[in-house]
Amino acid sequence: MAEVEIKKEYKDPNGVYILFGEEDYLKRFYASKIRESVLGDSPYALFNHTIFTSKEVTEDGLMDALATPPIGEDKKLIELTEFNFSELKAAETEALLDFFEAAKSYDYAVVLMNVACGALDYGASKGSKITKPSALYKKLNAVAKCAYLPKASQRDLAVWAAKHFSKDSLSIETPAVYQLIEQCSSDMMTMAGEIDKLCAYMHASGRDTVTKDDIKNVCCETREVEPFALSNAVLAGKTDVALGILHLMEEKHIRPAIAFAGIYSTYIDLYRVKAALDSGVSMADLAKKLKMNEYRASIYANAARGTTLRKLSYMLELCRDNDLKIKSETSNYDRLKSLVCEAAKGR
Repeated sequence: MAEVEIKKEYKDPNGVYILFGEEDYLKRFYASKIRESVLGDSPYALFNHTIFTSKEVTEDGLMDALATPPIGEDKKLIELTEFNFSELKAAETEALLDFFEAAKSYDYAVVLMNVACGALDYGASKGSKITKPSALYKKLNAVAKCAYLPKASQRDLAVWAAKHFSKDSLSIETPAVYQLIEQCSSDMMTMAGEIDKLCAYMHASGRDTVTKDDIKNVCCETREVEPFALSNAVLAGKTDVALGILHLMEEKHIRPAIAFAGIYSTYIDLYRVKAALDSGVSMADLAKKLKMNEYRASIYANAARGTTLRKLSYMLELCRDNDLKIKSETSNYDRLKSLVCEAAKGR
């Protein structure tokens, strides 16, 4: 098998699908589309949809579900939820791999597994590609169609948000869409809720173009717990502030891998901005040179003035050393807290 681009598969699914990565919104979206494609509005949908959680699954139950043909339709859906590969025993993982392999022989069975962020150590990635797959990921990729859904870039988020407004017969000014991302976090799930609020507000106001003032007036302020604030605290050596932000993230049940991914990408962008400024690039040309939103470029530039390339290189090295370890955590923030303390000491 091989990695798949799920948006080309969900309309006519077949075989075994494993949705994983940092973007929960997209995983839920494509999972719902696969369900819709397989089950639709069939009167037999209830009989052709079997769900197993990690706590109730058995090898015999899986194989029985696989061997039972669909009722009244051509396909059936077998869905696996709440599975955490870092908590499974070796024998349990092998049983799942055997099941996935067996499922490929049943043309009528579509198997779907939506893996929570941090519940699968897939290795290292760059952009939307897995560059250094883990041993487990290689095994999964050999028996299933693995769809990696990483956290979206700012540009992708902007396009996605504009499409959402367009579907509601609304438009949004370019500065406003980036204000939305900055103010309401870069999490698609959070943004989707804020977009719904904005749409209702705009229709009630009788207007059709969202502005920056609308974002300020309607949307919740959530960026204070975003990784950039955490990175700023580390850069400034404010360990107590950084640990406080981590504590808030932990209380909100944000997975350590999500917080870490944001920190890592923030430092990469900070390094790029600092290197550009040190090489003589002007503030006027910075955003264009780095292909970065002007508002975000200005925020990074302000932060970059208070640090050095040596300090940023040190932080990036720490991130690289801890990448796989933190991604394997599901709820334990201890390693991430240690990283933040170490980074603050070495600033």
